[in-house]
Amino acid sequence: MTGVEIYLPWLVFGGAAAVGIAGFAWSRRQEERRRLALAALAPRLGLKFKESAPGLSAEDYRSLHLFAKGRDRTYRNILSGKPEGTHGLIICDYAYTTGDRNSTKIHRQTVALLSTAKGRLPRFELRPENAFHRLGSLFGYQDIDFPDSPGFSKRYLLRGTDEAAVRALFGLNLRQYFETHPDWCIDGRGRWLAAYRQERLVKPEDYPAFLDEAKLLLWALPRAT
Repeated sequence: MTGVEIYLPWLVFGGAAAVGIAGFAWSRRQEERRRLALAALAPRLGLKFKESAPGLSAEDYRSLHLFAKGRDRTYRNILSGKPEGTHGLIICDYAYTTGDRNSTKIHRQTVALLSTAKGRLPRFELRPENAFHRLGSLFGYQDIDFPDSPGFSKRYLLRGTDEAAVRALFGLNLRQYFETHPDWCIDGRGRWLAAYRQERLVKPEDYPAFLDEAKLLLWALPRAT
């Protein structure tokens, strides 16, 4: 066995370790750039900035579907305030982990939490429908469909504890909005509405547009807001 062959495993291990360290350092730099950009953006949007929080304290939005998923939940880059057209707003980068130690996955998304004035939202979940949802519906998994909105019903999974109230909430105009604005995930309960797109972190430069979209969703729920 030559000297190169003897040291080859160590060279491979060292190279892999160097790549891993470089990747970690790059990721940390990207996170720091994002934090600084959002901290600078917050006052321009009339919001306060907080780097992180161990959890969001209000029970009425912690009980939303999204915040019950997975484990090791983190809330970072938190912008909060009461911008025009809202009764309270929180935007944060929310992450949680699923899977076991052999196959873990971290899910990250930017979430807009908006407070309604009347606090009458029924408990509901709206998210893009996939093949597993369609298969589950054959075995009784709830999916509220609308015969007069086949495009909406095909595109989205809609669930809720009070089906009549959820149907009343999702009028034709709201269903048409979601048909033409795909990929939204919406959780509602009481006075809080959470809006996000699964696995997507909004770029700092896109925050104003994201905020406007989230406010449009809030305004589209007149019966509850």
